[in-house]
Amino acid sequence: MDHKVVQTELPEDEYNLLKKTADEKKLTLKEGVREAVRQWIETQMPLGEDPLFKLRPVKTGVKTDSANLDNELYGEPRS
Repeated sequence: MDHKVVQTELPEDEYNLLKKTADEKKLTLKEGVREAVRQWIETQMPLGEDPLFKLRPVKTGVKTDSANLDNELYGEPRS
């Protein structure tokens, strides 16, 4: 896998918060920045491109009745 180097500048207060947060999570600065970039990218992706929303139902052979779902999950009878 190819890697690219990304370099940026941060105001001192942002750098200090980044360093403190990374230290608290026992991450290096590089790991913290990578995690932040991944999370930012995920928030920018249109839902239609999210792989989760491209999943198709799978036939399991188990019959289900969604009418009883609330009762099964929350113990609430259907209204």
